[in-house]
Amino acid sequence: MGRKSPTNTEEAEAGVERSRLPPLNALRSFEAVAQHGSFTAAAAQLNVTHWAVGKQIRLLEDWFGKPLFERRARGVRLTDEGAALLGDVSDAFDRLATGTARLRDRGSARRPSGTVRVSALVSFAVSWLLPRLPDFCGQFPEIDVQVSTTSRRLRYVGGTFDIGVRSRHEQSVGLESRVLMADVRLPACSPALLTQHPIRDVADLRHHTLLHSASTKGAWMRWLREAGASGLRPLRQMEFEHVFLQQAAAVEGLGVALASLPLIRRDLAAGRLVCPLPAQTWRAPDYVMVLATERESDAAVSAFRDWLVQAAAQEPGMPPTA
Repeated sequence: MGRKSPTNTEEAEAGVERSRLPPLNALRSFEAVAQHGSFTAAAAQLNVTHWAVGKQIRLLEDWFGKPLFERRARGVRLTDEGAALLGDVSDAFDRLATGTARLRDRGSARRPSGTVRVSALVSFAVSWLLPRLPDFCGQFPEIDVQVSTTSRRLRYVGGTFDIGVRSRHEQSVGLESRVLMADVRLPACSPALLTQHPIRDVADLRHHTLLHSASTKGAWMRWLREAGASGLRPLRQMEFEHVFLQQAAAVEGLGVALASLPLIRRDLAAGRLVCPLPAQTWRAPDYVMVLATERESDAAVSAFRDWLVQAAAQEPGMPPTA
């Protein structure tokens, strides 16, 4: 037979019974003090102050209308009433712990597990993916994530990846591409750099070093052309092998980088970088998620795919004015 639904009367009676329970936080403090025979040791276990534990014990004694501990010079000792209460409280907490552990175990059995292999552009992996990866690992502790970095087209990588992130679509047998998020680029530099030579408009870049990366050599030229300053000549120019090195150079005050906004969010939030010309943006090719279609139905792969899409969707709009 199925379980009967409680009647209104039964629900009301249950509510009355629950209203007769003493404060649960006070019961936790009571059990800890009883176990240790000390307010100080109980406070350390519960990660609260000695005063907070004492307040909870006084609250519980007021609720019962009788003392539960005998205060002594060195610690405390349960009264007869306190000793009787301890047995019931410990039994109740044990049953609660058993029930919650059982429920968590059932939930763990449903969590996806396995391995997902991610191939990302090195700068995307360093500046965007790795800082967010602890969130995925916390949500899916049973999934192992393997991250590799390369800029090669994924059709040449073979079967060594499940999900890739690139700056271009890749259409090939066994691959599917989806736009992950926009890549908006704009000048970024160390705040200290602006104290020497402020950047109020594009023309002020002539007093600065422009930073380049090997994979984005033409980016500054295209940006300057769209900004109406194609003839601008900077003080000097520096080139780095990777985008993340270019960003690191900007943080260190070596010059101004034409930075990918999604990749510098943490530096902007921490004040390591500022965007002196926030309105002067250039839309680079979108970041694209590339899926190995034969692996997309795998539980671990689909969990990472969905998490990646959600994380990218949380990217905010334009940065504040420097």
